[in-house]
Order: sequence, then C-alpha cells, then structure tokens
Amino acid sequence: MTKPPNNILQWPSAKLMGAEFVSHDEADGTVEMAFIPPEGFANMRGCVQGGLLAGPMDEAMGAAVFVATNGGLQLTLDINLSLLRPVPMERMTVKARAVKTGRRVTYVESELFDVNGKLCARATATTMMTGWPGADKQQEQGPDA
Repeated sequence: MTKPPNNILQWPSAKLMGAEFVSHDEADGTVEMAFIPPEGFANMRGCVQGGLLAGPMDEAMGAAVFVATNGGLQLTLDINLSLLRPVPMERMTVKARAVKTGRRVTYVESELFDVNGKLCARATATTMMTGWPGADKQQEQGPDA
C-alpha cells in the first residue's frame, strides 16, 4: 500500500464516508480510495442512494487534484455523475485522476467500483484552485469576497 498524501484521510468528509487511501500512481496521476458507506447512505432498496455516490467520487477526485498539484486545495465548480448500476452497502473503490491541470482550473475524472469490481458510476468534474483556509484575509471571507 502506498502512503497517503498529507492528511487526505483527516478531512471530515473523508472520515464520514469511511475513506481509506489505497494507492496512487505518480506516473499516470491516478489515486485510488476505498469507502465504507455509512448506514444513513442507504435508500429504500438497501443500496447506496445515487446522489450520495457523488460524495466518495468527489472526495477521490479532490485527492487526485491534491496529488497532481503537489498539495493544492481546490473547490469543485461542477460535477457530472453517470450512474450505471446500483451500489450495495459494502466497501466500494474509486479511481480518480487529474486529466488536465492548469494554473487555476483542473479537469478530473473518476470511476466507482463495487465490492466485486464492477463499474457502477463515472464522474467528471471541473475544479478551481484556492488558497488554504486562513492563508490570507480574503480567503477567510470566502472566494466571492
């Protein structure tokens, strides 16, 4: 197992979703994370509610951008999610990679697999680099200040 980049698993959202850092490949910029969905993520069919799959995918895409930008913090501007099959309330893995990293904007993609390795969802996102909270007064006021 590859050591997780600085503090990825300490983010509150990662903890909520039972995140586990699996690996990253510097050559192709891929990050792989696993997630154990919390009980509250279940829908009436006993599978993960579709919209809640965006969380683990966004988390992994954020980690991919973090790795690709050497620790940069980003804000997701948009996310496009395609649901391909139901996801059981079991461990899932997400593979994500930064497709194109610019000075301010990064395009990223991810795929979510169920416990049996079946592809269940795909997502793409556009992110914008931001400063770390508290780094300067403007950032403390928010990106629109």
